[in-house]
Amino acid sequence: MFEKLEKMRVQQRLTRSSLITVMIAGVAAVIAAIFLFIIGNRYNYVLTYYAFPQGDTGLAMQELADVRSATRGAIGYDEANRIEQIVATHDEAVTALWEKLAVIEETLVSKEDRQAYNEAVSALEEYLEVDTRVLKMGATTDEALSKQAQNLAFEELAPAYTKVHAAFEHLMETNIAKGDQMQGYLKWLQIFLIIGIVVILAIAYVVATKIGTKIAMGIAKPLHELSERLETFAQGDLTSPFPEYQNDDEVGDMLKAVNDTTGKLSLIFADLEKLLGDMADGNFNIRTSCEEEYVGDYEPLLLAIRKMNRQMDETLKEVRAASEMVSAGASNLAEASQALAEGATDQAASVEEMQATIDEITSGLERTVEEVNEAYEEAERVAAAAETSRTEMGVMTDAMERISETSLKIGSVITEIEDIASQTNLLSLNASIEAARAGEAGRGFAVVADQIRTLAEQSAKAAVNTRELIEGSIREIEIGNEAAERTADVLAKVVEAIHAIAQTSKSLSENSTQQAESMEQADAGISRISEVVQSNSATAQEASATSEELSAQATSMDELVGQFRLRE
Repeated sequence: MFEKLEKMRVQQRLTRSSLITVMIAGVAAVIAAIFLFIIGNRYNYVLTYYAFPQGDTGLAMQELADVRSATRGAIGYDEANRIEQIVATHDEAVTALWEKLAVIEETLVSKEDRQAYNEAVSALEEYLEVDTRVLKMGATTDEALSKQAQNLAFEELAPAYTKVHAAFEHLMETNIAKGDQMQGYLKWLQIFLIIGIVVILAIAYVVATKIGTKIAMGIAKPLHELSERLETFAQGDLTSPFPEYQNDDEVGDMLKAVNDTTGKLSLIFADLEKLLGDMADGNFNIRTSCEEEYVGDYEPLLLAIRKMNRQMDETLKEVRAASEMVSAGASNLAEASQALAEGATDQAASVEEMQATIDEITSGLERTVEEVNEAYEEAERVAAAAETSRTEMGVMTDAMERISETSLKIGSVITEIEDIASQTNLLSLNASIEAARAGEAGRGFAVVADQIRTLAEQSAKAAVNTRELIEGSIREIEIGNEAAERTADVLAKVVEAIHAIAQTSKSLSENSTQQAESMEQADAGISRISEVVQSNSATAQEASATSEELSAQATSMDELVGQFRLRE
């Protein structure tokens, strides 16, 4: 029975156990009702066959006493009317007596009762026989007969009455004994009934308690084990097995639902672990393997993971594009900085060469001044020295032409410097724009771009100043050329105009002095140009190194971004 109950569902189990308990209690109630019916029947039997017959026997004895009294009255009165009334009463009492005996006869159920009844009837018949004789004899107004009747009544009727009365008492005592016996039986039956009901109720209690305990344990034990497993489940344990439960009931349905939920959560968490692990390893080209499981409140989780994947993928693509642009810009800037450094180096060499030439010119001018002074002081030797001076003037003219050519070259170099400065400024502007696009990662490169732009502007300003100085030198050289040409003309005519040589020599000395001062200024400007050019060369080399480092960083950034596998 318990095995069958355990295989039922909880509702059926409780219903069946309640029915069993009710059936046991019903059996107890039916048994109690049966016993009560038996007891009631026995009590009714006692009343019908033992109690009521005692009353009827008492009534019969009362009727017997009335018959006796009527007989005594009939033989004792001397009035005919009264005698007739008493005889009528006597007859009625005899009829009633026999009626009572007939009722008593119907209640006889035992041999003892029947024997006592027969004895009573037999004694009554003997009594009524004597009574009839006495009544016939004494129911008259004849005193003699009445007297005889009274004697007969005293001698025969009184003993007969005593015998009948004793027989009726014996019948009553027999009924009383049987009634007392039945009463004792009913008491024992009542005690047995109470004990039986108590035993049945105890059995019902034990069975109900055992069934209830079994059912409660069958429900509480798996629920307790499930509760403990759910506590570990709430702490993150998804792998431990849930308690086994073989019954197909509500608890089994609950365990099955929890197992299904755990399996679904395990599948979702494994998928999330794979997705997040792939993204942590740099693979953003991923897809969920169980999208159909993300339903209800799980769907926003998948949408959040998907949104994070898309945003990081787009961000890395933008970083890769920016790194490519930075790498390209850095390469261009490095090439431009390298070209600027090379141009600055060439410019520095040209400036040094020009400075050497100017130094030579200055030395020549100084010698010219000395020679003019000597010519001015030694006018007598002018004619002889005129030819030499003419030759020297030719040399000076050649030197001035070389100075002019060198100045033109310097102008070309300055033009290149200005072009380089303009290109550097443009590159620095582009680098600033790219750095601004790069955001936080391009902030350092923006500072370098600003420094390069500043150096380009300084180079442009220095180139402009240099150009102005060189143009001044060229003008002075042109003046020197004109003076040299005039000197050559004078020397050509020196023989013819020897007297004017002093003034001409003086003018030449002044001009030479001015040219020397101009050349000293040009030499100072060239020195400044040389410093600026050397500074530009160092700055260009530094910018080139910075650009190469920036290019290397951009390449490293591109390699880092290349480690991520982005979506197609």
